[in-house]
Amino acid sequence: MPKQVDQAERRQAMSEAVWRVVAERGMDGLTMRTVADAAGCTTGMVTHYFRDKKALMAHARSVMHDRMVHRVDALAAGGTSRETLQSVCEQALPLDAERHLETVVWMHFQLSARTDAELLDLHASAHASWVRRLTGLLRAALGRPEPADLKERVHSLVACLDGLALNAAADPGSYPPELLRRVLATQLDLVLATPEGTAHS
Repeated sequence: MPKQVDQAERRQAMSEAVWRVVAERGMDGLTMRTVADAAGCTTGMVTHYFRDKKALMAHARSVMHDRMVHRVDALAAGGTSRETLQSVCEQALPLDAERHLETVVWMHFQLSARTDAELLDLHASAHASWVRRLTGLLRAALGRPEPADLKERVHSLVACLDGLALNAAADPGSYPPELLRRVLATQLDLVLATPEGTAHS
């Protein structure tokens, strides 16, 4: 058992090294050597755990997804359904150093996945999980009767979050945290609005 724990920790450390390399150098700078240097180990150690660069990238992407899932799951219960929805949505925005790093790496990974079937499958699975979570939260916040355009509302929220995240990662000075939160609140007003124009709380 101790050996298994040690292996998991080493793989975790290498995935975190992948994030740092990608954030600093982009995908073009990601090699087994640069990851080894960032992780403080030898290239042989990296290749012992990951057969190639793609396997390293896939694991790093999965670990990043799991970290966000755990963060969302750990959010304290309570408050209104809208407050819960907003708190979860904020986990996808670069509101602090940790989430900024995740957003930058996610941006690079998403572009790479566009031309790689294996990475695209991984991205699609994580994205579908995110959409399902937001759908459940939005359904709870809207109450009954469920609107016929629930799917469209969810996807408009996802598009808003993705757009805010990408722009804030590229130009954080123009998208400070307080602006991100205000825009998110406005978007929630829109997706939670009833046909009569009032909003759920």
